[in-house]
Amino acid sequence: MKAAVWTGVDKIEIKDIPMPTLNEGEALIKVRVAGVCVTDYHVISGKLKIGVPPNVQGHEICGEIVKINGESSLKIGERCVIATSLGCGECEYCKQGKQYICNQSSEIGYSPHNGGYEEYLKVPIQAIVPIPDSVSDLSASVLESWVCPTESLMNVGVKKGSTVLVTGNGPAALAYITIAKYMGAEKVISVIRSEDKEHLVKDFGATHVINTKKCYAEQVLNEITLGDKCELVIEATGAPSVIENCFNYVKKGGKVILYGIPGDDVRVNLPVKKIICEEISIHGAVGNTKAWKPLVDLIDKGAINLDKMVTHKFKLDDIDKAFDLYRNHDREIIKAVIEF
Repeated sequence: MKAAVWTGVDKIEIKDIPMPTLNEGEALIKVRVAGVCVTDYHVISGKLKIGVPPNVQGHEICGEIVKINGESSLKIGERCVIATSLGCGECEYCKQGKQYICNQSSEIGYSPHNGGYEEYLKVPIQAIVPIPDSVSDLSASVLESWVCPTESLMNVGVKKGSTVLVTGNGPAALAYITIAKYMGAEKVISVIRSEDKEHLVKDFGATHVINTKKCYAEQVLNEITLGDKCELVIEATGAPSVIENCFNYVKKGGKVILYGIPGDDVRVNLPVKKIICEEISIHGAVGNTKAWKPLVDLIDKGAINLDKMVTHKFKLDDIDKAFDLYRNHDREIIKAVIEF
């Protein structure tokens, strides 16, 4: 079968590799569409050190079940998405549904597990999340990019009528904006640095936009909130200066979600005295186990639209063109996908 194999720093090669052999408790998935995540580009380019080549990446997967080895209520031919976080299944974290922080945690799409940039892949049966006909292949293929943001909001909570601020305009930031608004935030403030993205964040639910290239963010924020700042601030860029500034946007007793990941060698200065004296709570966001079914249900009932996330489509042979979008800092991309 055909696969896009990560073979070295910034190298992806289309190769013919053996079909997966199923163990007990695994299923074979025919990939229909795979989302291309910027994290994969960071890994293959050496910016993030996750796994080693050779490996088939791709952790945003829409597929179809073609074989099941073991007992299951799933059906052959059923369309699905893949919940990619794996754990030992026995530790305290796994029993809490937090296998992503299990000491033996791993993820489909990262070494040693192959991911969705191949025609067929094997996955544990319990990782399969069926989807109804109302959820398109495109929506399903980028659903994973919304799971962690949604789960972190489920964990931290969004107060009805509250003010939430989100930094950035990437897929995760758009997910945070949409879901925070859906969960009851009255004001969802988007902080960006690009004038041509103002329409984008508004389209996904931002009620206010602060462009830091055009104004002093704290001054405009005080005008929007009447000096009260925000109950919840979400950092979704990973840029050190943005991470540091986000603590200027949160009110006393408020919460900050850190989602954007800086490079491995980057250091960030946090205002420790402010955090302590103003009782600001900091929450890391990395989990993706609880939100799969709720997100499928939201798409099913038309509450959210993920199809509009997809701006670029490629075939597997042209996957390097998708990574070129990140290499060249393309301004138009929201999500690229690989169609099989």
